[in-house]
Amino acid sequence: MIKTVKLAGYEFRRFKGPWPVIGLLFVLLIPTVYAGLYLWSNWDPYGRRDQVPVAVVNLDEPAQVENATISAGDRLVSELGSDPIFAWQFVGQDQAEQGLADGTYYMIVEIPPDFSANLVSGSGATPERANVNLRLNDANGYLTQLLVASAQPQLEAAIDRAALGAYLESVFANLDTIRDGVRAAAGSAGKLAADTGTALTSATDTANAVTAAKQSSTTVVGDLATAKSSSSALVTSSGDAKASSASAVTALGSATSAASTLSSSADSASSSASSLAGSVGPSISAIDAAAPALGQSAANVEAATQDTSSLAAQQTQDVASVNSVIATLKSQNPGVNWSSLDAAMADLGTNTGLLNQSAAQASAQAVSVNSSATTVTNAAYGLSGAGSELTNLATTTATVSTGLSGLLDSVSTAANAASGVDSAVNGIAASATDLDSSIGAAQLAAQSTDDSLTVAETSSSTLVSTMTGINGAASELATGLSDAADRIPTLAPGEQAQTEQVLSSPADMTVLVDNPAVVYGRGMAPTAFSFAIWVFALAVFLLLRPIAAGALLARASSLRIAVAGWLPPLAVGIVGSLLLFGIVWLGLHLDPVNAGAAVGVIALGVACFTALTHLLRTWLGKIGTAIALVLLMVQFTASGGLYPMPTTPTPFQVIEKAMPMTYLIDALRITFTGGLYQRLWIDLGVLAGITVVAVGLTVLVVHRRRTFRLTDLQPILS
Repeated sequence: MIKTVKLAGYEFRRFKGPWPVIGLLFVLLIPTVYAGLYLWSNWDPYGRRDQVPVAVVNLDEPAQVENATISAGDRLVSELGSDPIFAWQFVGQDQAEQGLADGTYYMIVEIPPDFSANLVSGSGATPERANVNLRLNDANGYLTQLLVASAQPQLEAAIDRAALGAYLESVFANLDTIRDGVRAAAGSAGKLAADTGTALTSATDTANAVTAAKQSSTTVVGDLATAKSSSSALVTSSGDAKASSASAVTALGSATSAASTLSSSADSASSSASSLAGSVGPSISAIDAAAPALGQSAANVEAATQDTSSLAAQQTQDVASVNSVIATLKSQNPGVNWSSLDAAMADLGTNTGLLNQSAAQASAQAVSVNSSATTVTNAAYGLSGAGSELTNLATTTATVSTGLSGLLDSVSTAANAASGVDSAVNGIAASATDLDSSIGAAQLAAQSTDDSLTVAETSSSTLVSTMTGINGAASELATGLSDAADRIPTLAPGEQAQTEQVLSSPADMTVLVDNPAVVYGRGMAPTAFSFAIWVFALAVFLLLRPIAAGALLARASSLRIAVAGWLPPLAVGIVGSLLLFGIVWLGLHLDPVNAGAAVGVIALGVACFTALTHLLRTWLGKIGTAIALVLLMVQFTASGGLYPMPTTPTPFQVIEKAMPMTYLIDALRITFTGGLYQRLWIDLGVLAGITVVAVGLTVLVVHRRRTFRLTDLQPILS
């Protein structure tokens, strides 16, 4: 065992001098370099998500809910800004699109125009779930999706907070409207209560007025009963009848006096006429003297009888009028006993009839007497020339005297009847006075009733007005409560389930991937291809020489020698890489979007990587191979082939653009899954430039190596 260990120790004794020791130390550090670089670059990519630039595009259009404007998009932008899940960049849509295509941004958070409108629909009967679009581009790295997936709960929480806030804001807007409506309804209810109190007061006043009217009506009934008992006397004893009867008595008294005088004159005339035969002259003189008086008396009698007839006719009309009034009272008061009044009216009618009859007879007699007196007067005037007619005059005078006696009897009878009528009218007048007093009291009571009813009418009007106000307030209350009820959605069972789903998660996230790799292998293929090509560039020189033996001594130019040493590994590398490409395409369904460009990119990548390793191997020999081995891991971790570069430590981000593998991976992503061809041309230009530079440097190294030194003949590492 000791000999084995001692024998093994001899191997380490060969490493003498600085370079062999450095080479041994390098070999010792290879595990640390490989594992350390990989772990360092990918130690906590999810913890550095906030370094990944993500564009936020707010296309949302604010929605109007009642009097409130809901801007859920702005709310979400604010939520995202306060929670640095990623390095948010709030930009316009065009800038975001360009940035996602050229790799400036690794994702776009797009808030669509209907974001607010869909959120506020949750307060209605048909809620719609809002949506936020997350746009990725696999041309920027497939593993970005893993970062997004790891951040999705936080994104959803931020979106839900903004969505819920906007939803609640819309709900609160509706609640404010409902609150205002309920307050208005409450105000209307208060007004309704106030108007009801006013109506109650008016109703009370109305009841009091009606009570007063009832009391007044009772008084009216009593007073009208008194008026009815006195109405008979009122009707038969009217003032006009009293005046007429008094005038009739006076006229009949005058008529009696005139008739008595006339009768005396007629007797004198008759005596004179009788004596005329014995003494014509004196008799004629007496007749001449008595004739004017006789004529005047006869005229007075006729006038008195005419006045009596007029008064009797007026009294008849007054009796008829009073009877008409009595008939009206009877129809209005059928329950009253009218018999005494009817008897009085019957007596009055009888006396009035007798008065009319006596007045008519007296008038006829007075006309006859007046006519005879006129004849006597005319005869008396003609006695001086008509003595022969004296006998006729005496006869006529005797006739007049006889008629005047009858007239005196008729006038006396009429006077007696008129005296009876006047007595009756006096009684009626007394009764009329009593009735008038009763009717006055009834009028006062009726006026009181009318006043009470006026109050009742006013109260009723107030009551109507108040009830109108109550009706309006009730209508406003009903409208307000109806509007408030309409704002509370009524959902069918199916709609309720849908609404519950929407309100439980008001917003969705839709992940949209540009140039999608679809599967993990296709997304990681560019990195795997690049890694494999670099490994090939390392391994190929284990079999092939960088420079052919004796080539440095040949007369060929350094360029030709350098290119001749590079072409064999290039050719083998292209064939091997295309073999890999074909196997992955056919066996694993790589399905590149541009196979021709992919072949070109692979060939250029092989050329670039083999040129670099050829340079290192030609320049530094085995040390160059070791350096290329280190560069493999450096490029693998610093080229963005795994997670986005912002998730790596700063040193890796600094050297990213200097790594050839960065451009090969990017070019392969574009040709495998798609991407911005402007980037492809840049990648191809950089790879071609590196290849040219590497080949040029190799030419310089070859040129230098063609000048031999002692150290070249005795290499440090054999």
